[in-house]
Amino acid sequence: MGDVSSHVGVSAEYLAQHLGVADLQIDSVTPIGTGQMAESYRVSFIDGAHGQLPQSVVVKVPSQSESSRAASRITRCYELETGFYTHVRSLVGVSAPNCLHVWFDAPNDDFVLVLEDIVDGKQGDQITGASVEQARAAIDELVQLHAPLWNSTQLDALSWMPRHTMESSQGTRDLLRSVFAGFAARFSSLVSAEVLELGSRLVENIDGYDRAFPNNETIVHRDFRLDNLLFTETATGTIVKVVDWQTTSISAGATDLAYFIGASFSPEQRREVEDELVHRYHDGLLQAGISIAFPEVWDQYRLFATSGYIMAIVASMLVKQTERGDAMFAAMANRHGQQMIDLETLSLFR
Repeated sequence: MGDVSSHVGVSAEYLAQHLGVADLQIDSVTPIGTGQMAESYRVSFIDGAHGQLPQSVVVKVPSQSESSRAASRITRCYELETGFYTHVRSLVGVSAPNCLHVWFDAPNDDFVLVLEDIVDGKQGDQITGASVEQARAAIDELVQLHAPLWNSTQLDALSWMPRHTMESSQGTRDLLRSVFAGFAARFSSLVSAEVLELGSRLVENIDGYDRAFPNNETIVHRDFRLDNLLFTETATGTIVKVVDWQTTSISAGATDLAYFIGASFSPEQRREVEDELVHRYHDGLLQAGISIAFPEVWDQYRLFATSGYIMAIVASMLVKQTERGDAMFAAMANRHGQQMIDLETLSLFR
């Protein structure tokens, strides 16, 4: 499987058959991004040989690395992303790329996803951080994602989606306890002593975090950060497309909110903008007809500062170690840890 086009989903024959163009001809196939769980390619077509299709599409197929394939089976990320496009995308208002074709083979955990190519979209940069303009546009997309199925009975029909409960989160708590010592040792020079000390208290009290989850739930992205957002600047403002739906699940919407704000700014910048951004999210929910008081949303935002720190600890110890990876995970841990300290998050654990 070394050759890109050896994956049948990327061939002209496969695309012609599933996209309904008789003599589709491919001009070039180029890898995009550095996806750790799957491979994405921009497939450009020869002029005049693509019928009604756009000039290029994005094709996403399984990773060629055996360890990533094994991880994908455990996390079910291929099933979740194809399931999002098949069953959930039409139920929510979020702006994700249009899906032109989706195929998933459960027994072999194999898939092909053909998506609209967001040609003008510029990927956000986790390490540089967000502008306030980008953050506002991203928050508006979160409202579009969360509001339509907020506490909806339709969630029960999506039984294949992971759903947060004390039982379902047991594995994460166990994992966190088992990897934290290794994390603290590896990041001792990159993460502040105060944040590492907070981490050990977080791990000791992690059951209290899961017990404190609010009783409102909806569809969440669970990795809603700048690297998974494509920004296009237009005359009327910033447009955002949300990609990478491999971790989508059913949980409290404020998990995405706190994760995004905490990861997108230095602590100094976050302190300046977080009140405005959480208010913007709350206003959006109210406009969508969801009745929830601001103090409730604010407390959920405070509680879920935890989600980014947990992600930094667990993900850094599970994926292949690289220098850029360590820099990113250290930035995440420092930002979310400081967010927890500023917001006195541990005081909300039950």
